[in-house]
Amino acid sequence: MCRDTHVRVLAGVWISLMLAEGCSAQAPSQQEQQYLFSVLPLIDRGDLAHAEEQLAAGIERYPRSAILYNALGIVTRKENKIDRAIESFRRALEILPSFTAAQLQLASIYQQQGRKKDAAALFRAAGDSTSNFDALMTAGLGLADCEEFASAIRVLAKAHQLRPDSAPAAYNLALAQYKNGDLAQAIETIGPGGTDREPDVLYLRGKIKEGLGRADGAAEIVAACRLESANETFCADAALASIRHEKFLEAVNLVEPALAKSPGSAVLLPLLGLAQFRLGRYQDAIRSYSAALEKDAKLDASREGLGFLYYVTGDLEKARRVVEDGLNNPAADFYLAYLDAMVLYRLSPRSRLKAGEAVDRAIRSNPGFAPSYFLRGKIAMENNRVTAALTDFEHAVKLDPRYPLPYYKMAQIYARQGRAQDAEAARGKFSELGNLREEEILARQAQDVLMPANH
Repeated sequence: MCRDTHVRVLAGVWISLMLAEGCSAQAPSQQEQQYLFSVLPLIDRGDLAHAEEQLAAGIERYPRSAILYNALGIVTRKENKIDRAIESFRRALEILPSFTAAQLQLASIYQQQGRKKDAAALFRAAGDSTSNFDALMTAGLGLADCEEFASAIRVLAKAHQLRPDSAPAAYNLALAQYKNGDLAQAIETIGPGGTDREPDVLYLRGKIKEGLGRADGAAEIVAACRLESANETFCADAALASIRHEKFLEAVNLVEPALAKSPGSAVLLPLLGLAQFRLGRYQDAIRSYSAALEKDAKLDASREGLGFLYYVTGDLEKARRVVEDGLNNPAADFYLAYLDAMVLYRLSPRSRLKAGEAVDRAIRSNPGFAPSYFLRGKIAMENNRVTAALTDFEHAVKLDPRYPLPYYKMAQIYARQGRAQDAEAARGKFSELGNLREEEILARQAQDVLMPANH
């Protein structure tokens, strides 16, 4: 998540840094500088081969010139001669270890090569030694890209102190603080808001507020999506926030314009399906989840959503096919096995044994999901295995004390066993938790499972 106003030294403001600012003890001679300036027009107009020749000739004349080695590194990098560029930047740093431009260029190459540790060391060194705002921004952003957030905060704070009115400095500092978990500092850096119309600022502020547990964070994320509906991240998180607050129609109205711009989004389609499902638009939801599966058949959440919808609409054979296709993957999500058990349980009394095997698989995959124990308890109860059933029902409410359905079954068993006081307590608990229909309880459980992790 980067703003267009980010400052990248490597993209343009490198000439002043090429003159080894801040290193007066080893500053380049006037002759070296003049030679470099004579080559710059060749670089500017893209005559890189000629520039490379001239810089090589200059290095023969000035073999200890860090600025010429650095310029040669820039030119050879533009020519995609990466090994030659690395060699040139290293040579520049051997001559002048605190040469900021060479540090940033070499760090950038290492970063592209996946050598994050080496890149971070150079970005950190550049940030510690320079007082150039643009170089500090580049070093700070580089450290953040390397996920060295504590170091990025230190460097970006230095840039922010130099230019307190710089929106990019404030934004990127707040972003690094947010990613480092420093939420109180992040909200202070980015400011309270109220007049911002920058989508990325609204989105970041909303995420920080969400992290702080503030209810007004969702509104800022929603506003970011509405301002920039082509941004999949903004609109996916906005839809998630709306669904969490049970604003299902708002979620649909946020996702549909975003999908108009990214019709094949495997992130947005399942969210649309989930919102439609919770609105009771089952056929629309089936189409959305089906489209998501066509885009990416490996998405368990889409398969689970589609399987559940076929289940609640009574199309059990389709539900079974969708779910069991996903279970061919040994790493399939536990909820697919749970759905398979539900489908088999309802399909026929003859499939209760397979339903039991499926729910056992779900429990092995996720022993903390209370509904699996409730379903296994129902199967045991129908097979007159009352003790096993009661154990599962009691375990279900231990895992989730606010899950009402097991209390109803527990009350029945306690009554049969002559445990009148326990039966009355279980009935009271069931009544206290509300008399929601089982379908609504299943729908809410499905929503909890199908909600993707926050972005």
